[in-house]
Parts: sequence; C-alpha cells; structure tokens
Amino acid sequence: MREFKIVARIVLLWGCLLFIPLGQSLAQNKDLKKVTFLPMWVPQPQFAGYYMAKEKGIYARHGLDVTIVTGGFTQDVLGSLKSGTVTFGTMFLYSGVMERARGTKIVNIAQIFQQSAIMFVAKKKSGIKTLQDFNGKKIGIWRTTVRELTTGFLSKHHIKAEIIPFNNAINLFLDDAVDVTVMMNYNEYKRMINSGVNPDEVTVFPFAEYGMDFPEDGIYCMENTIAKDPGLCREFVDASIEGWDYALSHADETTAVISKYKILAKVPANVSHSSWMLNRVREIIHPPNKPVQMGTLLKSDFDSLADFLFDNAFIASKPSFQEFFRTLR
Repeated sequence: MREFKIVARIVLLWGCLLFIPLGQSLAQNKDLKKVTFLPMWVPQPQFAGYYMAKEKGIYARHGLDVTIVTGGFTQDVLGSLKSGTVTFGTMFLYSGVMERARGTKIVNIAQIFQQSAIMFVAKKKSGIKTLQDFNGKKIGIWRTTVRELTTGFLSKHHIKAEIIPFNNAINLFLDDAVDVTVMMNYNEYKRMINSGVNPDEVTVFPFAEYGMDFPEDGIYCMENTIAKDPGLCREFVDASIEGWDYALSHADETTAVISKYKILAKVPANVSHSSWMLNRVREIIHPPNKPVQMGTLLKSDFDSLADFLFDNAFIASKPSFQEFFRTLR
C-alpha cells in the first residue's frame, strides 16, 4: 500500500508538470497587464473557457497576466469586485441586475451563458406530477445561491410549501428528507444519477419551460475598471471567449486540464462528470433555438428578468440596460 501511494504521488506530480500552462513563460513578461479573476465556484467545466484561456496562453497573447482565484463559499465575487481585490468575476445575471438596482456600479461586460440551467426535481414516488402538486410539500432550495429565483418561482405559481434551506448537496433529496429540490441540469442532476436515481424515477421542472428562462453566468467588473482601462476589459473579454471556443472544441483536453485544477484546489476530480458537465454547458452557451453571439446580452432577456425581480419586490426599480451592459466587441 505504501508503494502504491508513492507511485500515485509521482504520477500526480508528472501529470501536473505535463500540464504546465503554455502561457506561464509569457506571463513573466513585465509588459503584461496583471489581472485577477474570480469564478463564483471551485474549478469545474462551468468555467472551462477561463481555465483554457490561461492554460493555452491565450490571455498572455492578449497582453494579460491572469491569476484565477479559486471560488467557493469563502469567496464573495461581488464583495471582491467592490473592494478591488479582484478585477473581474463571474456572476449570475439575476445577481448582477439586483445589485445594479441597489445602486452598486457593477457592469456586465460579456454574457456567456444564454439559458437557464436551474430546475426543480421531484421523485415520482412522491406523487408529484405537476407544479400544483408542490403545495404542502417540503422543498429544498440553496441557502444563498439563486434564492430569489427559487422563491420567486414558487410565488409566481402560487405554491405554498415548507422551504428547507441547504448549502450545496443532494443528500436531503436522496434521503427523502425533501420532496422537491433545486438542481442545475449540468451538475447536481448528474450527481443524482451517479448516486443511483434513474432519470425515469424523477420529474423535472426546468425554470426555462415555466416562463423563467433567465441567462446565468456572465463576466462582471466595476464601472471604474472600464473607465480606467477599457482596453484591458476588451482584451479580457476577447481572450475569455477565445478560451471558451477552444474549450468547447477540445473536450478531452479541457476535462484533463479541469481535473488538474480540481486537484490543485483539493476538490474531487471526476473525468466522467466533467465531460458530462462540459457537454451541458455547451448547450447553454450555444442554445440551438437561440443563435446569439457569445458575449451578447439580449435586451429582451434583461427586460424579462428585471420585470420578474421588480414584480416580486426583489428590486425597487429597474436599472438601465445601457448602463448595466457594456458591449466591448
């Protein structure tokens, strides 16, 4: 067993050395502009384009020395942007619109995801077949992430149920402690399947099919960042989109790189799950029924979300689209 552990460590070290970023030597160039970027969660294919832009030297070719900070519960993207701790970060569109409505000078400089991936999932054995069957049930929702969207969804459909807040797991659902739970179709849904629940044992209620198809991940910064150096923002967006194009075109290489970053961040690395997630993310970035150039935020999507937040009293006024979204391409 001791020999096996030693070999495993050697293999892991070799694998990390094998994937030393192409842009590492370029990043030592003093002429590169230093940038700090914070994804909203730990390394996973949800952020593949940014990791590949760094790994393949794309950021460096655009004149940037980018440090990617590992996200997670202890990392607040909004707070980090406001304090100047990071230059750019990813956030859900709804979070950005809500914060802009509160007066924070935050701006969306590239909308990457073009569809909603959020859905409620119920086990068929619970007898839940329609939304109205949610009434009187126990519903698990994330304690912090997309709370307004999930509670707003229930309010929109006049559902009265017991809300069970949780952090980031599907154990409550697997153990039947809740009848319905919120999931992302590119993440927790696959975890559920890997845990032994077959797709034909559940009923899914995608938000996108119930009048709430609000795009999610986008790239954000503060207004003063654009005012100070618009070229920096433009290069970061262009390089990130180039990184996404590369990631989606080189799936096997991308999942291997993501696994490396997962190991470095000390989070579980599962190549099968990563491959599945990357395929789902591709569908969200390039929806077949919505031909939108990557990086574009449609005003109709912004207006639909702003109306929802305003109608449900999550914001007191609707922010200006022109002030919120700054197209740089």
